Amino acid sequence: MWAFISAMMLLAAMPGAGPAAGAGLDVSVEGNLPSGNYRAASVTTGKEVLLFGGRNETNLSSSVLSYDPAMRRISLAPFSLPQPRMSACAAFDGKEAFVFGGSDGGLELASILAVDPDSGTVRTLAASLPSPRIGLVAAIWGGDIYIFGGHSNGTMISGILQFHPGTEELTAMAASLPTGRAGMGIISTGTGIYLFGGKTANASSDEVLLYRPDMDELAVLPARLPYPVYHAPAVWMGEKAFILGGNAVLPGWNISKATDTIVEFDPSTGCSSVSKARLPSPRERTSAAIDGGKIFVFGGQEGVGALDEIVAISFGNPSGDSGRGIPLGATAPYILLGIVAVLLLALAFARRR
Repeated sequence: MWAFISAMMLLAAMPGAGPAAGAGLDVSVEGNLPSGNYRAASVTTGKEVLLFGGRNETNLSSSVLSYDPAMRRISLAPFSLPQPRMSACAAFDGKEAFVFGGSDGGLELASILAVDPDSGTVRTLAASLPSPRIGLVAAIWGGDIYIFGGHSNGTMISGILQFHPGTEELTAMAASLPTGRAGMGIISTGTGIYLFGGKTANASSDEVLLYRPDMDELAVLPARLPYPVYHAPAVWMGEKAFILGGNAVLPGWNISKATDTIVEFDPSTGCSSVSKARLPSPRERTSAAIDGGKIFVFGGQEGVGALDEIVAISFGNPSGDSGRGIPLGATAPYILLGIVAVLLLALAFARRR
């Protein structure tokens, strides 16, 4: 009897015997871009993720890449931008993707492009930004697109613009960012538009901002990110915001550099935390989108290198170990416990005979 009880206790001590403590994140590499790419603008259309322009270590691109999440297939779209463009931002209104600003490698741009992915039409609009700018971010809310910050020839911008897709007109809002900044993460929710981090004229930021388009009001929330970060895209999944990688000064670091960390922000509690999951390697200036319940992170920059990975992030790993597997050294004690449990069970049954 004691052998039987001892065996049951050993089995109960093995991992997986109890319920999951909570949904973690699975992180995996699902494919590769045709070449390394960073500083590309991205949108999801519901059928595909589009990446506009960007650059690698040596050249800028005017190409548009199309990623089909269902097929896990990346391809060159049958249309392209009028000129090479990086550090722009983009938003999709259900019919067209609008691409704002950016740089052609020599000049910063104020132009706005409208891209119809179904027809392959690319138009340069009559409207343009008030000044050329890079590092700006955009999100759609209530049918309009709101554009925040950026910098123009070294001057940080604090202004907020509203773009009306129906009339293709821009309106400068009365509200503004607390200071000019570029390279923020941005998400749109039913409450409003959240902005994360960014780089000001003097330093990177750990601030979380909430802009209410219905009231044209912007607030600096009491919440803070775990560390200052910029060039980190943000996405909204499962009632949380996820801020992915970026250039950061982590606790214990004395310099700002690319990180592999993922920050989770919960608007309902105002709390942010660093996830146990990690990107495959440190990276900043990535492109990110959500499609079909998965976050996709495209390319990025690590040091002077351009990355070509397509990284998928989804819920489902209770331990939050990034899907990288448990090292053999960690499982060895449980393997031994299993062997001992089996031997004790065999002994118990043998004695009962």
